[in-house]
Amino acid sequence: MHNDFSALSKSSQWVLQDIRSWFASDLGRHVLKTELAMLEQLLPGLFGYHLAQFSVQDSVLHDASPIQNKIIINLDTTKAGLVSNPTQLPFANDSIDVALLHHLLDFAESPQKILREVARATLPMGHIVIVGFNPMSLWGAWRSIVRSTRYKSIAPWNGAFIRPGRLMDWLNLLDFKIDRAQYSIYRPPVSQYLGDVNDYSHGVSRTLNLPIGSVYVIVARKHVGAVHSIKPVWSRHQAFGRLSAVRSVKHDGLTKVEHDSGQHER
Repeated sequence: MHNDFSALSKSSQWVLQDIRSWFASDLGRHVLKTELAMLEQLLPGLFGYHLAQFSVQDSVLHDASPIQNKIIINLDTTKAGLVSNPTQLPFANDSIDVALLHHLLDFAESPQKILREVARATLPMGHIVIVGFNPMSLWGAWRSIVRSTRYKSIAPWNGAFIRPGRLMDWLNLLDFKIDRAQYSIYRPPVSQYLGDVNDYSHGVSRTLNLPIGSVYVIVARKHVGAVHSIKPVWSRHQAFGRLSAVRSVKHDGLTKVEHDSGQHER
C-alpha cells in the first residue's frame, strides 16, 4: 500500500516521520551520504535562478548547486517554512530552473500526478533531478522478500521503488529528455557490509555505473517543441489558366474581338 503525501493528512505525517527516522539510522545515513556525493557531481552543471527541493527527509541536498535562490518545500505541516501539497504547487508555470525530487515519488500514492505538476512549474530547458530506489537491484530483491513479511510496512521497504525505465517514459511524455542516469550502492542492505565510505566516491559505482545500483539519480531537461512555419501549398495550375490575351479588330464600323488563336467572334 502506497502512502498519499499529496493530502498531507495525519497518516501521511506518520509515514514521513517513519522515513525520516530511517534516514537517521546507520543504513539511512550511508544512503544519504552516497546520494549527496552523487548530487555534488551533478548539480554544479545545472544553472538558473531558482531551485526547489522536495524530499522525504530534512537534510539540505542542494549545497553543491551554483543557483542562488534555493527553496525547500516541506511536506510536513509541523515544520516551519514553506509547506505545500506536491500536486498543487504555489508556483507559476515555467518558473523553476531546477526541481530536486528526493525519494518523493517512491513513497507517494500518485507519483505521475506529482511529476506532472513539477513539470508544469519547470522552465523550458530547465531540469528535474530525481533520486529514487531501484527495484532492479539487490535492495529491490530484498524489498520483494520483506513485502511478504510483517516488516512490509517499515521504511524504506514500504515504498514503491519505481523502475528507472518507467520513470524515463513518464518524463518523455512530459517533453523531457534524459540527460543522464547515475547508479550507486551495489551491496546488500546490511549496514555492516556497507562500510563508512559512501559507495559513489569509491569502487564500482564511480567507474562502471551499472544500472543495477540500489539508488539512482536521473537528470532530465525540459524541451519545448520547435514552432515550424506552415508554408502554403501552391497549385500547379496557373490562377488564370483559362484566360487568353485578346485584341480588338474594327470591321464595317463595328468593333469585334479577335482571340490570338485566330478564331473570330461569331
